[in-house]
Amino acid sequence: MNAKRVHFYPVNDLACFPNMELAENVLRNFSEDKIYDINDIIELYHVKLYIDNKLYLKNRTEYDIKQVKEKVSKIWTVIIRYWHKINSDNILSLFKSLEGWTFQETFWQLSANLSIYKNVNKKAFCKLLDIENIDIQAILHQKQIVNYYDNELKSFLLFYNKSAELILSQFVEKHDRIWKDMHFPNCLNIIDREDIVLRYLNGKEVNLNFVRLVLNSKNDKGKLVISDKTKLKAKRLEKKLNDEIFDRDSGVYFGIKIVFDKLQPEPLKILREGDLEVFSYSEEYLTANGHPLYLISHFSKVFYYIDNQRCISMVSKSSDFGTIEKLFMRSINEYPVGPVFQRKDILSLHQIILFDRVLEKSGKFNVELILKYFFVEFLEQKYNLKGVRFNLPSVGASYFEKIRMLLAEFDALLKQYEMIKEDGEIDAELFCLSSKPSGISQIPSFVSKKYCYPVGNKLSMINHFLFSDQSGLTYVEPFKRSNYHCLYDLIQKENVLYRNFGKHQLRELNLFLDLGYLYVDNSGYLGIKNENKLFLLGQLFKEGVLSYWHYSKDCRNIIDEMVKEKTLYFESTLFNNLESRYLNYFLNRKEFTNGLDLRNSFMHGTNPDSEDELMKLYYILLRIMVLTALKMDDDQVLKNKSKSIHSTV
Repeated sequence: MNAKRVHFYPVNDLACFPNMELAENVLRNFSEDKIYDINDIIELYHVKLYIDNKLYLKNRTEYDIKQVKEKVSKIWTVIIRYWHKINSDNILSLFKSLEGWTFQETFWQLSANLSIYKNVNKKAFCKLLDIENIDIQAILHQKQIVNYYDNELKSFLLFYNKSAELILSQFVEKHDRIWKDMHFPNCLNIIDREDIVLRYLNGKEVNLNFVRLVLNSKNDKGKLVISDKTKLKAKRLEKKLNDEIFDRDSGVYFGIKIVFDKLQPEPLKILREGDLEVFSYSEEYLTANGHPLYLISHFSKVFYYIDNQRCISMVSKSSDFGTIEKLFMRSINEYPVGPVFQRKDILSLHQIILFDRVLEKSGKFNVELILKYFFVEFLEQKYNLKGVRFNLPSVGASYFEKIRMLLAEFDALLKQYEMIKEDGEIDAELFCLSSKPSGISQIPSFVSKKYCYPVGNKLSMINHFLFSDQSGLTYVEPFKRSNYHCLYDLIQKENVLYRNFGKHQLRELNLFLDLGYLYVDNSGYLGIKNENKLFLLGQLFKEGVLSYWHYSKDCRNIIDEMVKEKTLYFESTLFNNLESRYLNYFLNRKEFTNGLDLRNSFMHGTNPDSEDELMKLYYILLRIMVLTALKMDDDQVLKNKSKSIHSTV
């Protein structure tokens, strides 16, 4: 596309403002009597889109805006008059004269909106599909056109070498950025779609990202169904392509080493040994007190299984992904596993494995016995949760036997916790009648107003520009070469002059001033108007959730106000949303196709046979149970805290 042509961009795109200035020149020089070619007409339509979306330059008066709208009305008349002349005879030459492929999207959008495609016969349309630079995706965005040329598009897609990628992008890929749906011919049925994918996997030009999408697809009879055989082919192909990549020595390597030192006085030391990150723990400190409560406390105080707001620290969070990682293609059905998650997963798993071995060496306890004490004795003694049953595998049981039994005990444990919350006790007969496992996300909390989350995307733009390293608002003199992560960090630590921001930054900056998040003092420096509110928004951006009762009264009052304003909402569950997703990733395939599916695989006998793999899965399950114990303890502590606060009000 000609760089001097006007192109419409939404207001949150930095390209919007220079294009608005270009649009001014087009408006100024517009005349109904001028002769316009197809590229001029498309440019006029983009100018119209700015006005339709009420995007005017700041110096516009109400009178100016009225004049502009009248001119745009005339522009629309010129566009319609021109577009109605398009037919089977001239569409090919007009299409070939488009200035670059970027104008194709608008060409088909206008053709659909004005129903001009009906003036083009099937033969002429097929000739268009044969053009070398045809953007088939731009056509598929228009449902009316797809329906009208149903058979013609099916014939094209069956032999187009990128059809599988289009299908997988639409039905499987996760879209974090603005995405426009594609539509496919109704006559391109489920069998055709899988056949296209299968031929793609057998082809020579195959992309590893799309192979992974096949592997992580979830069947939907109305959209896409991938058989187990096709998924197996994708799995084998993924391994082959992965091996080829690492054979070229192009991978990124990181290492973690865990040491239990008998002589070390400090509970934990973190060191570097070349590329290795070394976590050295004091064995004496960890085993100094043999009481099970002391031992289980290490998972929160030394191993950091939970964070400052007593939420599971190993979950995958959006803030853990850098800009490059967010660009990687992922399935909508896939649990997001990035380098940060992998590091935390490896570290936490080896912590529990080695700690369990240290305990067994001492001859008094192991992690299983600690858990039994916590669930059966401590919950009753400390919190009056009576009658909780939790059985352990027999001594000497294989990892396979241990996993099967502990999976059943875990489901029973959640069900018992739910019964005590709902009924105040465990009714043994009712407990035995119900065989349906409790959904992890549905286990209730004993605390009202437990977790709060943002409502929809109401805070997305604010959080992006204040806390993201991609907002562009930290790029301001004299701090352009500083390494501040976000605008919030910059304002907190430096004196930043309002006048130093560029014109392209002021729209967002002024929004924060208008909303009362920031202010400009008498000397022209930016300041934070409500420290606590921005602190909470920063926590929400980083953690994805706020655990209400872990914050001060002032912060809780702000949260309550934001709930009233309907920017936040509460839920009262044992696990927060991120934690539920994390546990589901390991336990089942309810949400994610790339999960371990521990429950079903051991129930149906499709589990691995390798002793090493079984050992790893056993400790993953044991880690889940430790996390559950820590979450139950936090829930009961908060129950007592909230009651105490309410009783003093």
